[in-house]
Order: sequence, then C-alpha cells, then structure tokens
Amino acid sequence: MRIRLRIVGTIAAVVCSSLGGSPCWAQKQAAAGETADLQKATQNPVASLISVPIQNNSNFGIGPFDRTQNVLNIQPVIPMEATQGWNLIIRWIAPII
Repeated sequence: MRIRLRIVGTIAAVVCSSLGGSPCWAQKQAAAGETADLQKATQNPVASLISVPIQNNSNFGIGPFDRTQNVLNIQPVIPMEATQGWNLIIRWIAPII
C-alpha cells in the first residue's frame, strides 16, 4: 500500500513539475492590413475559410412527460478549389440529439 502511494505521488509530482515549468511566449501582433483582409474574408461566403457554426435548438413539451429536447446542429463549411475557375463548397448538417 505504501509503495503504491509512493509511486502515485512520484508520478503526480513529475506531471505537475513538467506542466508548471513550460515557457510562455507572447503572440505577435497582426498588421492592420492582415486584420482587414481577414474581416473581408469572413464576410465573403465563398472565401477559402473553413468555418464550423454551431446551433442549439430547444424543443419544449416533448413526449408523454413534457420533457425538453436539445438538438445541437454542427454545420461545417469546407471550401475547396476544384479547378482554376471553380470552387467546391462542402457543407453538411450533423444534428446531435
């Protein structure tokens, strides 16, 4: 029993010391032009950005016991370049009930 506690304590100490000693770096500030380009691309529905919108719908009074049903819709949009002048946009809706 003591050996098991000593092993668990040693493992916990190693994990805590390795996580606590990781260095942190500050993020580089984006240029004003890059920020403006990203804002334009997010407003363009056919831009080459992958987006994953998530929507939650609540339905009340479901079933014989008037329960609440939550439906989480995950709707990824993945644009791909099919040819030089054509883009293929893949989109599906995955409901999680």
